[in-house]
Amino acid sequence: MTAPRLVAAFLLCLGALAEARPLEVSAAGDLQPGGTITDPFAGLATVLAGDVRFVNLEAPFTTRGLESDARFRVAPARAAWLKGRVDVVSLANNHALDQGEAGRDDTVRALAGVGVSAAWKGHDGEVVRDGRRVIVVARALAPAAELDAETESVEAVRAGAKRGVVIVSLHWGHTGSLLPTAAQRRLAARLVDAGAVAVLGHGPHTLQGIERRGRAVIAYSLGNLAFGCRCTDVTDAYALRFTIEDSGAVTHIRALPLVAGLLAPPAPSTDAGLLELIETLSRDLGSKPQRSAGVLKIE
Repeated sequence: MTAPRLVAAFLLCLGALAEARPLEVSAAGDLQPGGTITDPFAGLATVLAGDVRFVNLEAPFTTRGLESDARFRVAPARAAWLKGRVDVVSLANNHALDQGEAGRDDTVRALAGVGVSAAWKGHDGEVVRDGRRVIVVARALAPAAELDAETESVEAVRAGAKRGVVIVSLHWGHTGSLLPTAAQRRLAARLVDAGAVAVLGHGPHTLQGIERRGRAVIAYSLGNLAFGCRCTDVTDAYALRFTIEDSGAVTHIRALPLVAGLLAPPAPSTDAGLLELIETLSRDLGSKPQRSAGVLKIE
């Protein structure tokens, strides 16, 4: 073998080793960083950590339009709060278009300026780590949607799985509910069977349980992360942490209880009752949770 071919073979081997490195993922729920809220990530360095960090962004970064209790906008300069702290966000939710498609375009530009990828219907998010591509497929599904007839998102997962590891973000469910519906569970199962390694739910503004399905994980609702408006009063939430092995299997699943920030930054929670609630809801979904030093481990 010639010297150039030896070098090429060596580089290919290095690339294969790099691709085999497990990826650490962390995810939290709904974020509206407007109003008088201060930096919502100040106390989350040990919670949102790893290779891929995800949140659901509930407001456009734009100066366009008007703001009201039902229609949001956030100063684009606040996108800097996400820099180095978040890698990908979902813009598939009921507030992403509060200032129209132009406002969403402003948001995407502001996020790109701080190194954050965005996902919504028609545009998957993507994070690349040491040669491994993580594709984020994001959809917003109305509470009354016929979820059993939802095939578009399943096909999107199949297409994404040909390009890399797929995580699905779903803005769905009934406001205030602690339990997913049977239809939600069926759709989540179809997404996993189509190739998703994780389904990350948000939207009800309440937390819901975590289901272990095969080699994947489903968090039906992560709850709130932080809101700069008086539009929710629910502070029980959690961040989900897990590892994606080189085989594609999800391991080391942990739920870290949070006190959501309402007009204030969120923070880790030491409330044993909150941990018990996440444990009970997850056990009812067939998971085998175990408490360990204030964290819930899921098997």
